[in-house]
Amino acid sequence: MENVSYQEAEPEVKQRPFVGYIAWLIQRITAVILLVLIPLKIYSGYALVGDLPGGQMITGLHVNVFLDSLLLFAVIFHALYGLRVILIDFGIVKDNRSVFTVLTILGSLLFVASFVVVVT
Repeated sequence: MENVSYQEAEPEVKQRPFVGYIAWLIQRITAVILLVLIPLKIYSGYALVGDLPGGQMITGLHVNVFLDSLLLFAVIFHALYGLRVILIDFGIVKDNRSVFTVLTILGSLLFVASFVVVVT
């Protein structure tokens, strides 16, 4: 029998560890926010026009500026950071930090513009 030595191959690391961690964390947090606010928004809309249990308490949430702003923030940043993940996974983007910076600036501008529309 031949003595065969197997060496463990080091996985190829595309980038330094923890680069993109903030975007990953924000995307997970916004996912939880969306899981809570979207059903709440739908239910409060039905409660606003109909007679649902707990409707009086929930109808005020449908036109709450704070919740609408939080929902806008979550949708915008969850979508943009999801696009970032897709671009990195397909190999279209090599520099994670520049994409994070560009999408954060774009998301901030979209949020401010949307916030002005919601508040006025």
